[in-house]
Amino acid sequence: VMGSEGRSEQILKTDQDNALLLRDGYQHPQLTEITQQFSAALLGFGYPPCPGNIMVTNPMWCQHLGSFRQTVGQWLHGADPEGKMNLAIFMDARAVAGDAALLLNARDFALKLAIGSETFVGRMASAIDQFPEPASGWWQRLPLLQSREPETFDLKKIGTFPIVHGARALARKYRLEALGTVERLQALANLQVLSAALVRDLVETLRMLMALKLRNNLRQRALGQEISNLVELGSLGTLDRDQLTDALGIIRQFKQFLRMHFRLEG
Repeated sequence: VMGSEGRSEQILKTDQDNALLLRDGYQHPQLTEITQQFSAALLGFGYPPCPGNIMVTNPMWCQHLGSFRQTVGQWLHGADPEGKMNLAIFMDARAVAGDAALLLNARDFALKLAIGSETFVGRMASAIDQFPEPASGWWQRLPLLQSREPETFDLKKIGTFPIVHGARALARKYRLEALGTVERLQALANLQVLSAALVRDLVETLRMLMALKLRNNLRQRALGQEISNLVELGSLGTLDRDQLTDALGIIRQFKQFLRMHFRLEG
């Protein structure tokens, strides 16, 4: 499993992020049917399909070890812009069934291939800016939006993703074994890559955002709405708005550090 489930950061049921690694030489005549049944069963349990098609039903995420290692090499050295995110997603993988040695083999191969590849790690880190920030002044206007028409924002895109992905990129550069975002941040503080104060603020921010996400998802469920990362500003109280404003400021500080650390500007 990958994504928030791989990092053990999943709260409610989110979309399917899974893959299947097969031992080289192993064949099963009904593999396609089995993977389709597996995804259908997860859907029945309440796990919707992954919008990015990161599932065992996608041949790219259902391969023999040897061919998957070739795919990892293409992600690392190829020109496909999706490669950096696919590799980042894979590096958050956690084995939940079968022979875990297959995953360890593929991860070790990826890590050894990436050693000294500062260009790739920089490319991967640049994804922190793939979601544009809100319009200028939006953060400062948060406390004033209560009387306006309903307005929404994506909590993942502007909130949790920059923290999760920034920590992931730094973990790749310094070859950390930790999968969880908090563990990665704490390890980076121990290495003095990040200051203890910034790590403290990032951990508090991440936990606040995850609590906000949980409350928002429970609210959506109670109203019969689709579970999503979209939050209505009108549903936030004054305290939530103040905390969100502070949190976004900390995230901007972290993103600026990442831009300088990976030389993403200029």
